[in-house]
Amino acid sequence: MKKYIFNVIVALSALIAFNSCSDDDNGGSGKGTPVVRYVRPCDASVSDSLLTGAYLGNQIAIIGENLGSVNKIYFNDQKAKLNPNFVTDNAIIVTIPSGIPGEKEDLIKLYTNNDSCYYSFETLVPAPSPRTMTCEYVEDGDIAYIQGLYFIHEDANPLTVTFAGGLNAEIISYDLNNIEVRVPAGAQSGPIEVTSVYGTSKSYFDFRDQRNIVLDFNNGNYPDYDYFFGWHGGKGVTSDNGINGNYLIFSGDLGGDGSSTDADFCFDRWTYTPDDPDFFDASALSKYAVKFEAKVIGDWSACAFQVIFTGVDEVWLNWQNNGNWPDYAGTHGGNETWKRDSTYPRGLWTPWAETGSFTTDGWITVTMPLSDFKYGINGESISSPKPAGHYSGITLFVGAGGAEGTDCSPTIYVDNVRVVEAER
Repeated sequence: MKKYIFNVIVALSALIAFNSCSDDDNGGSGKGTPVVRYVRPCDASVSDSLLTGAYLGNQIAIIGENLGSVNKIYFNDQKAKLNPNFVTDNAIIVTIPSGIPGEKEDLIKLYTNNDSCYYSFETLVPAPSPRTMTCEYVEDGDIAYIQGLYFIHEDANPLTVTFAGGLNAEIISYDLNNIEVRVPAGAQSGPIEVTSVYGTSKSYFDFRDQRNIVLDFNNGNYPDYDYFFGWHGGKGVTSDNGINGNYLIFSGDLGGDGSSTDADFCFDRWTYTPDDPDFFDASALSKYAVKFEAKVIGDWSACAFQVIFTGVDEVWLNWQNNGNWPDYAGTHGGNETWKRDSTYPRGLWTPWAETGSFTTDGWITVTMPLSDFKYGINGESISSPKPAGHYSGITLFVGAGGAEGTDCSPTIYVDNVRVVEAER
């Protein structure tokens, strides 16, 4: 994001310089017929290059005269969104729409209230971009649902989906943004590849993701399993009809006022020793996301699913060294007051808030960017996340969140809690 902002600022500065030295027959009023001289990238490192075409979704700078009154821009038959802050008499910064044109004319069309201008410019379709899968853990032979961009099928160049291990999947259905496939026998963990006439791309995600799983709820994988690594273990674990061994069970009553019971809706994996490292490179939070699989049975209509990272400064559990517990003084230790703190950052998953209730048809994969871990217990906005050193423990609980709901009694299954890079 910092690079993006820097590039825009550099581009705008260059446009201002251009404006100051260009010859404008209308004194820079922008009231004459718009004229396009050339198009260039917004990236400062290549801003001296001129463009004759660009990919859908790319940002470009249109340079010319009398552009200040332009109020509509089309790329072929696709309308672009104009930001008035990025429009001057001599330049417009605009993002090429991601939609596939119904008629490919290779034209930029600029309109004012009284005039128009057409400029020859090729819009290029990128390779497919597989970004999400409804559930990343799907059995061989079952149906997987992939979402993304530019899933273009041509009879002469058919769309293909390849799983790790080089196994091609049977495509059941597709449209520009969705593919439904049958998982091939022998499919392995790893990214998938989608190929169209425009190229091949790997998925943002890993199928059956095994990267950096911090909670899989399987016996023997962590010290002191029977103590739940903290005070709470939800309603326990089971492997019945699971997707990857044991999964966690949350179940009980949730109040529309945000009330819940920790014994029903909380699971802790506290930092084990003071020397435990963070689960990931916490100096680069914006690169990462928390992901997990979830299944919701019954209507969930109250309280947020909260994910909280902690470190030794908050709480630690060390049964192996003579059963020593942390110091309970202040806000640290086993008192868990940080969990109920309006100033302690966490991520909130509240899928029911938009429609009033939420349930799932089977398992789904949930993604929570760590850049969104900026809320207090009741949804209070927090200016900055915790720094490195506070990410060696994790607590999951359902409660509060700040959104008004209705009393409910859902069951929520959770598995494969992991911290991974959000994009490949």
